[in-house]
Amino acid sequence: MEPEIRLFKIGELERLSGVPRYTIHQYVRNGLLPEPVKTSKTMAYYNDSHLERLLAIQEIKGSSRVPLSFLKKVLANSEGVEKSDDKRRQPAQTGEPKEETAERRRQQIREAAIKIFLDKGFQQTRVKDITTAAGISTGTFYVYYKDKQELFMDAIDKLTHSTVAAIEDVARKDSDFLIRLATTAQIYMENYGYFSGIINQLRGMMASTAPSAREKFIALHNQLANPILHEIHAAMEKGLIREVNPELLTRAIMGIVEFLSIYLSFNDRYTTPQAISFMVDMVMNGIGQG
Repeated sequence: MEPEIRLFKIGELERLSGVPRYTIHQYVRNGLLPEPVKTSKTMAYYNDSHLERLLAIQEIKGSSRVPLSFLKKVLANSEGVEKSDDKRRQPAQTGEPKEETAERRRQQIREAAIKIFLDKGFQQTRVKDITTAAGISTGTFYVYYKDKQELFMDAIDKLTHSTVAAIEDVARKDSDFLIRLATTAQIYMENYGYFSGIINQLRGMMASTAPSAREKFIALHNQLANPILHEIHAAMEKGLIREVNPELLTRAIMGIVEFLSIYLSFNDRYTTPQAISFMVDMVMNGIGQG
């Protein structure tokens, strides 16, 4: 499956690159940018290669005024080096499909970004911070992601998917309800420090100008709840626990796990297994005397 080619009108290219359209036209006239695809006298389309080249030019220029001839020379030299590096890094005999190569690059960008998001916070993280950490150009970043928010949301999706997959794997390997419940809690607790940093930033975005953050947070919460909800329904059907509201019980267990994780993060009096044993006993037996 060939990767989708993005096409931009001049206004969109201007917005993404931060380069005024008159400068873009100048670069085209002087050979720094390839000619766009013209569909009529007044309509032309640019693609990711134009965007990547513009961002590379911006990196080279910085805040300086440099001759176009100098830009041409630097671009030619850097592109020659990149092509040589690509040949060394990607042997022709691997035959790796393009979509797998693209996913590996996205994973590289995600892993670098998550570390920076956790360290600096979403708002303080710049695309430049991510590209530097990932060892890629700014242009390459925009080939795979529209902006840092799209990357942040993608990172959340992958993080949630891997966590839920680990929990579902537990369910397949053990038939005992209490063991599955305890192991699920353990997975959440062991990954809490990593997980909570991302989730808390998503919560913060809900109060800002990111309308998609609320929908993403709800979807994330539901995805994490579903494996527990499934276990509770199954336990009720088998008569292992009494009939209760499964939705509320699921969220109550999630709340207990979260706040126990917070407590364990600053208090070493108890271990994770001790906290999990307490939680399972309280959920199954309650705190009443009768």
